[in-house]
Amino acid sequence: MRLLGAWDLPGHCGPIYALACDYARGGLFSAGSDGIVAEWRCTSGKQAQAIAHTPGAVYSLHWVPQAQHLYLGHSSGTVYVIDLAGKKLRRAIKAHQGAVFGLSSHPTDWEGWSSGREGHFLFWDLEKSEPYAAVPVTPAGLRGFTLAQERNAFLLAGRDGYLYEVNRAKRAVSQAIAADPEVLFSVAVSPQGRWIATGGKRGILKLWEATLQLVWETSAHSYAINALAWHPEGRLLATGSRDRLIHLWDIETREKKLTLPGHQRSVNALVWISPEVLASAGDDGLIKMWHLEV
Repeated sequence: MRLLGAWDLPGHCGPIYALACDYARGGLFSAGSDGIVAEWRCTSGKQAQAIAHTPGAVYSLHWVPQAQHLYLGHSSGTVYVIDLAGKKLRRAIKAHQGAVFGLSSHPTDWEGWSSGREGHFLFWDLEKSEPYAAVPVTPAGLRGFTLAQERNAFLLAGRDGYLYEVNRAKRAVSQAIAADPEVLFSVAVSPQGRWIATGGKRGILKLWEATLQLVWETSAHSYAINALAWHPEGRLLATGSRDRLIHLWDIETREKKLTLPGHQRSVNALVWISPEVLASAGDDGLIKMWHLEV
């Protein structure tokens, strides 16, 4: 594995907290502390088009392809739904009592989900663009989450250091596992569902089997692991940290294969644009596109 090249996409006026990709159109969305939501033509590297401006920071983004809607998780707890096809704001709902740190949806069903700073996990009706059920998880608060389809459950990163499992059918917490000594920031399931990765405040990367059995851990970074991104083929895992570094790990051999330096401040978000291109964003206000030979 080696780095073939990298280029920067400047434009934001402050830290960038979230990235999302529209794979069908080759679009990359970004948002952060300046409240601006931008769309980039990530395959060409052209400058962004601002598609929304909110009064405050945006901490999470999610693109729903079947609806052509972009969901924005705001620092106020409001979730904004932008209809890109109609070029209008569809909904603005005060869904959480704290910042919205996680947004996602089912790849085919019209069901979405969100997690908030107050510790609630919400189920959304994507046809109506509104929440219809809430699960209180932990008063300590939640960060990101992921869908574990093999378990028909969600895995949520708790600010108390626990990894919470919420049963999708029962809409209830089924178990809580101590995963980090302080704060658990990130959790991600591999594309084939075989592995679960978690990262926390102390920079410890942990690997779990689908049964939630811990199989490996390492001091991956010197500071918090803010972002995890599985390669589309499932063998490689990218980790982004407050230490300004991105590491690429071969999960089968448990080896660090490549380090990507270049951000001047914390790395907050990662997304694979394609099997050869990784996008990252951070507190330095830059989006970096890494072209890799994998």
